[in-house]
Amino acid sequence: MKISVRRYTFLCFIIGVVASLVACGGDEDPEDSVDLDTSSVGVPAPIDVEEMILVPAGEVRLGTNLKTDLTFGTEADSEVVFVAAFYIDKYEVTNKQYAEFVSETGHRKPKFWGDTMLNAPEQPVVGVNWEDAEAYAVWAGKRLPTASEWEKAARGIDGRLYPWGNSYDVARGNFDDGGGMDGSTDGYAMTPAPVGSFIDGISPYGLHDMAGNVWEWVVEPQTQQLETTNGKTYAIRGGSWTNGAGDTRTTVAYIYPEQCSDHSSSVGFRCVRTP
Repeated sequence: MKISVRRYTFLCFIIGVVASLVACGGDEDPEDSVDLDTSSVGVPAPIDVEEMILVPAGEVRLGTNLKTDLTFGTEADSEVVFVAAFYIDKYEVTNKQYAEFVSETGHRKPKFWGDTMLNAPEQPVVGVNWEDAEAYAVWAGKRLPTASEWEKAARGIDGRLYPWGNSYDVARGNFDDGGGMDGSTDGYAMTPAPVGSFIDGISPYGLHDMAGNVWEWVVEPQTQQLETTNGKTYAIRGGSWTNGAGDTRTTVAYIYPEQCSDHSSSVGFRCVRTP
């Protein structure tokens, strides 16, 4: 089941943006004044980037007791939890979508807006921190996913370690190409791929790029296993074009001890909506 959500602006958005800019410094990179590169070719076939997928309510096993060596992230212990039904974006939020948000609200532009390796319309937006992602979600009438929602959407209910199964497969996503990040295995060197480029890497619910391409912001629970800053826990999931087999597992989270100043070229997001 899927829906298309009509965007609308909340009055409280203005207050939230002001607060975020004050808390996070609000400094723009000189590249922020550069427009998107619209000359590049998008995805091979037209897609509906507004499409959302319903993930039904039910119990799911999250985390893992089969830990592996990780470069950046951490993995929670395995547990069964109940997750209520939710809609989630089929694709990561694109530069084209984010540009509409910036145009309508005046929100600060992403840090790498002028980088032709990162600013194609159908690439996932990067250079946005947690507050930027949250502001976009509010504007779109959505929200950021919880850690449990994201993980269920990525792995389904059978406990798989990757969206497609339990074995790492370099052909199913945009990864680090065996440490070289040269595009030799996935065709995308040192850059995110247009969303939806890897049909063989979809999750059990039909979601694209839940492993690799760009990390995605989530709302993590405040547990003893996770560090918090100013009462909030900032985390990313899924790995990116800079990561390999370990950090792209569906169970891995990278926890930011301090997030307000960070705008990474490998971090983006997708949104969810409560039915």
